[in-house]
Amino acid sequence: MKSLTLILGAAAVCMVASSQAQASWSVVRWNSGFCQPWDSAGPVQPPQYKVVSRSYKTFDKAMAKRTKLVAKKACI
Repeated sequence: MKSLTLILGAAAVCMVASSQAQASWSVVRWNSGFCQPWDSAGPVQPPQYKVVSRSYKTFDKAMAKRTKLVAKKACI
């Protein structure tokens, strides 16, 4: 019974750790007007850029948003 509890506890810890490790990507616009996908889990945002999109789960989705912003001339 103790080993079952230990296994279930270890599985629960792994599930929580893996769900928190997911990256969250946003598109940021630097003061120069250049936009790029940015890992939102990174360091605190410096004042040289502004977040111009919502958060996306993958880099590819953030890059697609950046492409749309460039097409609309909101970014270079």
